[in-house]
Amino acid sequence: MLLSFCSFLAAVSINFLEKRLYPLVLREEIRVVPKQEVVNFLCLDHRGFAADLFFIKVNLHSGSLVWKPLKFQFDSDWSYGMMDLITDLDPKYYTAYLFSAMGLIHNFDDVKRARPILEKGMKVFPQSWELPFWMGYDYYVYLEEYEIACKYLWEAAQKPNSPKIYLALLLSVFRKGGAYKKALWALESMLAEAEDENLKKVYQKKLLQLQNLAFLQDMTQKYKREKGHFPNDLKDLIEERIIAKIPDDPMGMSYEWDEEKRRVVVR
Repeated sequence: MLLSFCSFLAAVSINFLEKRLYPLVLREEIRVVPKQEVVNFLCLDHRGFAADLFFIKVNLHSGSLVWKPLKFQFDSDWSYGMMDLITDLDPKYYTAYLFSAMGLIHNFDDVKRARPILEKGMKVFPQSWELPFWMGYDYYVYLEEYEIACKYLWEAAQKPNSPKIYLALLLSVFRKGGAYKKALWALESMLAEAEDENLKKVYQKKLLQLQNLAFLQDMTQKYKREKGHFPNDLKDLIEERIIAKIPDDPMGMSYEWDEEKRRVVVR
């Protein structure tokens, strides 16, 4: 009993002294993006090791926000400045490129901060489908900038070993971005992979709808070349004898010209 009581007192004393000597106070860490020339000089040509240390520091800053109070905010400028430095120190740091687009997005503007880093990685890893895919995904999900998302996702789809599992996402982005011919490619690939007969019938209707959209979009471009401006209504294409009639939609909807988006849409 006496031994147990003494052990308890010792544990309480150690805990008390530990808190007095090392108080549990959270403070903002010092965050400075060092010059690459300075890092090159100090790391004695061990640039990869320096890049690893900096990557861990950024990772800790980002991950610690899960348990820190809300007054501690993510420092986007510092984090992406460090990621730019890290990928300059070690251009083949593939994980750093991916982390910039996958794990480091805390705010909408972070997507634009990640873009130059990802584009740098695409030059170093030209066969990678993941880098353009995640860049396109971020622009689609966070910013809803469909045209930019289309650009990167189409680039990803053309890379070797690009998985077919993302075809539905590609179809959605291409269609919302008005890239109907690219959407046709994605849907045709999905139709080729489909095994369920009912699903195939749905895909075939959507395929015909996309073909109509792509055709009408081409005709509005032809109208613009001839008239110098887009039509105010799809009926203008009939009046100018560019098309004989507006095609019927296989899903019972109608095709209209969206002046704001400058493309044919289905409603």
